[in-house]
Amino acid sequence: MGRTEKPVDWTDPVRATLAVLLRGARGRARLTYAQLALRTSSSAATLKRAASGKTVPTSTTVTEFLTACGASQEDLTMAKRLVEAAHGPSRSVPAGEVIEPAGVFTEGELNSALVSLHRNAGLPPYRQVQRKGGHEWLALSSIWAILRHQRLPASPGQMAAFLRGCDIAEEQQGSWLAAWNRAKRPQAMPGSLHLSGACGSHAVARRYAAACLPRTTRRGTDMHRDGSAPFAVPVWWEAARWASDLVGVVDAADGIDTRSLARRAGLSLDSTTRLLEWLRRQQLVATVAGTHFPGPALEPLTRPGRPLLSNALARLRDEVGAAVYLSSYTDGEIRVRASAHSEAAPPAEEWVAFRASGHASAIGKSLLAQLDGAARMDHLSRHPAIRLTERTITDPLKLFENLDRGGPHGPQFSVLEYSPQAVCAAVPLGLPGEVCGIALSLPVQQYPRLLMAARRLPGLAPALLLASLIADRPEPAHAFRGRPELLAA
Repeated sequence: MGRTEKPVDWTDPVRATLAVLLRGARGRARLTYAQLALRTSSSAATLKRAASGKTVPTSTTVTEFLTACGASQEDLTMAKRLVEAAHGPSRSVPAGEVIEPAGVFTEGELNSALVSLHRNAGLPPYRQVQRKGGHEWLALSSIWAILRHQRLPASPGQMAAFLRGCDIAEEQQGSWLAAWNRAKRPQAMPGSLHLSGACGSHAVARRYAAACLPRTTRRGTDMHRDGSAPFAVPVWWEAARWASDLVGVVDAADGIDTRSLARRAGLSLDSTTRLLEWLRRQQLVATVAGTHFPGPALEPLTRPGRPLLSNALARLRDEVGAAVYLSSYTDGEIRVRASAHSEAAPPAEEWVAFRASGHASAIGKSLLAQLDGAARMDHLSRHPAIRLTERTITDPLKLFENLDRGGPHGPQFSVLEYSPQAVCAAVPLGLPGEVCGIALSLPVQQYPRLLMAARRLPGLAPALLLASLIADRPEPAHAFRGRPELLAA
């Protein structure tokens, strides 16, 4: 009897997904690597490496592997896409994209930005980058690791050397060094309020909240963290709550000017003005001659059904191109409050109830990450961590270390942990004292889109959080005033 095959290496999720696909095909065909080697032009060792997840096999090797196993055309197409994605020098930076240092907050974003700088410099050879940056700071191995998303510059000096190697002007290096400092030594996000556009690509509001949290090491896991531990709260959470308060004041008043609104809400005039601009784009407030009234989006709240939240979810679904779910942790249980999906964005099959699979689904992991240690253990005592796929984490210590990697406000992923048919991502959506989150799911064939779609969630979440806060309020104090001049404003 042969030895048990080593587990797939998940250091790179794209390579790992390809390896799982290859292993699945071989398992269904019931062939050994030696038998496969007789049917292909590759050796058994090469085929085994291709299915390990540690290396990126050639397209020819993968095609021969799957063809010899009798795989379907769908598997061949998916494998081809995964090979192309794995071979790409930077899967997260589209060609020609210029990333501004002011929009960099996390290590992943900084790494993608450095790859973009190298690309926009014309992909100079490593030795040229080393020569321009200075041999005392940059080794060829360091440049290789940085451009392969395996490492960041270890010091400000090495960061500056890399910038010189990519022809970044001296006057521009200060902002890049500040970005390095933010990513390597994350601090609480500034308290200033900033909501731009519809949370555009470079808005502060879209940044992962993990950037504003202290690091958590393996030994410093929050497995036994108590509920009183202080954590930074992303500024957009507070902004959504303030915006909800403004809507309540506007709704209760028969027209109100900006200064009076700021005074009643207890906000500065500048913050009130910015929030009003955002609320007008959401059609929650309409302004006529400097006086603010409830906007047309509030009209459905005066009728049964309260579709404001469902409309916000539908917009989010269309923006990310995936099924989306609004979840909460209520009375010790995971609940999906609402969801939005379509034929183009099919939902994940709930083959095991989400309330019982919190350890494996992105929905559940995002909620559990916001709980203290006692609440997590209480949940697992009622819903044990059972194995759903070969990727499911069942050890509580390992699970909690995984949850705490990005802090309670960080993103969570489920890559073949809940189901072999879907991949998911989730981010928290709530305020202190409320445990809720927003998640998305994609068919496993669309796995290469997962990271890009997940990156958009924090930027689109404020509008959904605001809709949730407004929908959960009691009935509006006044019915919507349907004036023609408001609808045209």
